[in-house]
Amino acid sequence: MVLEMLNPMHYNITSMVPEAMPAATMPILLLTGLFLLVWNYEGTSSIPGPGYCMGIGPLISHGRFLWMGIGSACNYYNRVYGEFMRVWISGEETLIISKSSSMFHIMKHNHYSSRFGSKLGLQCIGMHEKGIIFNNNPDLWKTTRPFFMKALSGPGLVRMVTVCAESLKTHLDRLEEVTNESGYVDVLTLLRRVMLDTSNMLFLRIPLDESAIVVKIQGYFDAWQALLIKPDIFFKISWLYKKYEKSVKDLKDAIEVLIAEKRRRISMEEKLEECMDFATEACGTSLSWTWSCAKP
Repeated sequence: MVLEMLNPMHYNITSMVPEAMPAATMPILLLTGLFLLVWNYEGTSSIPGPGYCMGIGPLISHGRFLWMGIGSACNYYNRVYGEFMRVWISGEETLIISKSSSMFHIMKHNHYSSRFGSKLGLQCIGMHEKGIIFNNNPDLWKTTRPFFMKALSGPGLVRMVTVCAESLKTHLDRLEEVTNESGYVDVLTLLRRVMLDTSNMLFLRIPLDESAIVVKIQGYFDAWQALLIKPDIFFKISWLYKKYEKSVKDLKDAIEVLIAEKRRRISMEEKLEECMDFATEACGTSLSWTWSCAKP
């Protein structure tokens, strides 16, 4: 009796034990469930790529794309994991494919339609609902897709092989234009010039300054990979993206000059069939549609 009087907390402590037990076990149960979730998540993915690591993997993956840009980050993951891998962009699982046969399969089937990218970023580079690949406007894409399909198949594909071979031979004969003072050939610039020349011969057939246009194209794609997945807050500060905006405008102005010259040449032709190419067909269809709409 005396001991109980000297220790008044005896009954309080013992009565607190049943109440403290649920409070202590709840965090343990939550942690156990979290570990099971992480274990199951990692076990379901058989595609090579960075690990999930309790959510740290997706953060690092997305951060790398923001820091390095789309192209550079893809090249990094290609070196580490191969031609087909899984990463995270904006918290979503994203597959990076650099194998030509896989890309051919995807581009030939119309049920692959998902596109990713910041709306503000696509607007800044002029691709929002206007681009060939990054286009989330199905109606517009269905209208423009047949032109590109026709250009990349049938007689157009056969002609493209011939034009590519001729362009490559021409540029190899002028290899000194892409050779530096140390005697090394800038292979990337060489390939860009060949691609530009081939595209011009197939689509426009307008004389152009290859060196100047290649520099503008490179600036445009630097802007593309830098802005494609930037968060919206990035576009609230104009000086952060001003240089990219200028690169986009430079290429757009150069292309508009070439298109204006193409339209001038088309308007002077008596028979479009004799000078038919991608741009001529597109412009001819546009003119025919306008004329038919204007008829009473």
